[in-house]
Amino acid sequence: MQDKRIFVFPLIFAIVLVPVMIAALLIFRPGASQADCDCSAAQPSYASHAHGLALARENRAGMQLLFNVTPAAVLYGVVDGRVQQVGEIDDSMKHVTVDVLDAELALGERLPVTVRLVVRNAETGEVVIDDMAPAMYAPGHGYHFGDNYALAPDTRYAWHVTISPAQALRVEGTHDRWLEPVEWEGSFRLDAEGNVESTAMRMQTLGEFTRQGVHVVLHTHHAETLYEVRDGAAHPVEELSAHGHGDSVRYFAVDVTDHAVNFEEKLLGADVTLRFEPAGSGGHGDHEAFEVALQPVLSPVMGYHYGANVALEPGDWSITVTVSGLNFQRHAGAAVSLPLGAVSGTFSYTLEDQGV
Repeated sequence: MQDKRIFVFPLIFAIVLVPVMIAALLIFRPGASQADCDCSAAQPSYASHAHGLALARENRAGMQLLFNVTPAAVLYGVVDGRVQQVGEIDDSMKHVTVDVLDAELALGERLPVTVRLVVRNAETGEVVIDDMAPAMYAPGHGYHFGDNYALAPDTRYAWHVTISPAQALRVEGTHDRWLEPVEWEGSFRLDAEGNVESTAMRMQTLGEFTRQGVHVVLHTHHAETLYEVRDGAAHPVEELSAHGHGDSVRYFAVDVTDHAVNFEEKLLGADVTLRFEPAGSGGHGDHEAFEVALQPVLSPVMGYHYGANVALEPGDWSITVTVSGLNFQRHAGAAVSLPLGAVSGTFSYTLEDQGV
């Protein structure tokens, strides 16, 4: 009888443990620790695929070139296996960057080159930057060249970039490409506050969140004319056209990218909606909450995103972004890394009364 008791305790332990293990396997979802967390505080703030929002962009000699000037960034280097901050930054600095991508074969892939960056005061000709721009890597941007440089406000600058031939061995098919240095130049101006003037498609980023392996960023700017293709030609989409609208119409754009499997790759085929709710006081009158379904849009600046023109009354608004419908088939390794249902985040937005 005593020998039989020895087996009772393991049996009880197994009876309790097995259901717990089965339940844990059923409810386990990789990335679930992010599901209820706004990770903007834990991650650097940036616009997804920010390299698309460039001051200048051009395809030249089989390369896609992008030049940009943004606020100074905190940079780190690896020294003896340890990460250390590189230099100090101050308000006089700007982060000047150059992207060099393949525009012929493996479209969008980064090319192994060196970049010399020369920036002059456009009025005096004084050289303020002459540097072999170091290579660096950033979330939402990837591999690029640049650094933080001191640039005085209220000044126009002329820049000149020299890109080396691709520095790699070649196989048949690439042996006759990217053989000569490429020269590229342009100009930009900083206003009295040090902001870049006349940036193409300047977007106001309202917020971002990461949920269940996807990174979602909400932007807005002036209304855009959208086109659809019919019978092989582009035609304005009348119900979304910016023509005839006042200053109360804004274009809202949402970037949805993978943060779990293929980092910062854009996710196509999602259903994206914005819910607008009046917040606070002022300017709303009797208007009620409403929803807008965003459409897939291609832009020469932002690339693929989801967007729509939205007519808003001036005032304070609460905007909830919901992403769902990621119902494409998935390979092993990506089956549960991305959302199985809807994810959402809410942001505040104030539309000023342009008539005041």
